[in-house]
Amino acid sequence: MKEIITGTVWTCGDNVSTYHIIGKKRWTLTGVDQEELGKWAFEGAVKEIEDVPFGFRDLGYTIIVAGHDFCGGGKSIEHPIAAMQGAGVQLILAESFSRYGFRNAINRALPAITCPGIGKVFKTGDRLEANLLTGEISNLTTGGRISGIPLSDYILKLISAGGLLQYYRNILRQK
Repeated sequence: MKEIITGTVWTCGDNVSTYHIIGKKRWTLTGVDQEELGKWAFEGAVKEIEDVPFGFRDLGYTIIVAGHDFCGGGKSIEHPIAAMQGAGVQLILAESFSRYGFRNAINRALPAITCPGIGKVFKTGDRLEANLLTGEISNLTTGGRISGIPLSDYILKLISAGGLLQYYRNILRQK
């Protein structure tokens, strides 16, 4: 697991739902194929990439900075997380997450940090550096800094193992 993640920010507001991240017409046809879902990530939120395969990935954003209730308001499926991973997203920072959105991110080894006030520190295109161990987040473009809620040791173990399933597979192999 990378303890420090650096990348380019894409910001979105409050209540970005699972359907904004990956439309129903996409996830019902592909299952949880990360590469296929990644082609269509965020096409419901970014109009200029609608129907453009890998449009979001090609914009170069690798870190999401979101408002309240990110990845909520829809189904409790893992498809939105797989779509973000397939589009190259390495980290999600949000004012708050839906419970299942946060769990699904961690279960698929996509770091997700709750960070009140994050939207005031970053804008789309800024360069960001985040320390997963401490929750410290730096805006490399403006010099701004903010602290998120550090991930627990258990969550760090899940991410480090490659997700929930791989974590328990590793435990079972040791027995």
